[in-house]
Amino acid sequence: MRINKYLAKAGIGSRRGVEKFIVEGKVSINGKVVTDLSRDIQENDRVFLNGKEVQVREDFIYYKINKPAGYTTTVKDPFAERVILDLIKEKRRIFPVGRLDKDSCGLLLLTNDGDLTYRLTHPKHHMSKTYRVRVKGAPSDAQIKKLEQGILMDRYKTKECVIKRIKDEQSETSFEVILWEGRNRQIRKLFDSINHPVVFLKRIKIGEVLLGNLKEGQYEELSTEELEYLRGI
Repeated sequence: MRINKYLAKAGIGSRRGVEKFIVEGKVSINGKVVTDLSRDIQENDRVFLNGKEVQVREDFIYYKINKPAGYTTTVKDPFAERVILDLIKEKRRIFPVGRLDKDSCGLLLLTNDGDLTYRLTHPKHHMSKTYRVRVKGAPSDAQIKKLEQGILMDRYKTKECVIKRIKDEQSETSFEVILWEGRNRQIRKLFDSINHPVVFLKRIKIGEVLLGNLKEGQYEELSTEELEYLRGI
C-alpha cells in the first residue's frame, strides 16, 4: 500500500492532503524520514506523523448532514463564526467530503475515511451533484441554454450541466441544477454571469445519495445501501 493511501486510510486526511505532510518531511517509517510519495508500506512497518505513530483504523464512520446556511464547511477556521463540525457530536476526528459554501444549505457527507474521500472528490469519477436553486428575476430559455453549454469562469470553461426550470414566480424563478464538477461558488457565478443572482441554494443529492427528510442541522449515519453505492464508484 502506498504511503499516501495508508495515511488516508488512517483518517489523517485525503490522499492529496497527506501528500503535503510527506513532502515536508513530517512522515517517518521505522524511524527514517520518508519524502518519496511512491514508498510502499509493508506489513510490519511502523509509520509516524510528527513523531506520533499512525495506524490504519477499521472503525470508519460515515455521516450525511443537512447543512444550514451560515456554517463554513471546514474542520477549523479561526475566521469563521460557525463550522460544520459544531453540529456533530462525535469524538472521533472526521472531515467533510468536498465543500458547500457558507451561504448554501443541504446535503454534505462527512467521514474519517480518507481513501473514500479521495475517490469521491477526484474529477475522474464525475460524481453528479443536484441542487434546488432560486434566483432573482426570470432568466430566458436562451440564457439557461448558454449556462448549460458552459461559460468562461476564472479563465476556464465550465463543463456542461443540466438546468431544469421548476417554477416561475412574480420576482423569482426556481431551478434544479445538476453539476458534474465543483468549482468554488460555481452555481452562484453561473447565474451572476447573466445578471440573475442566486437567493437560495440547497444541495439535495450527491450521486444517488439523497438528502431525504433530514431537517437543517440534523445528521445520520449512511445506510448500508448508500455506503455500498459510494464504495462502488
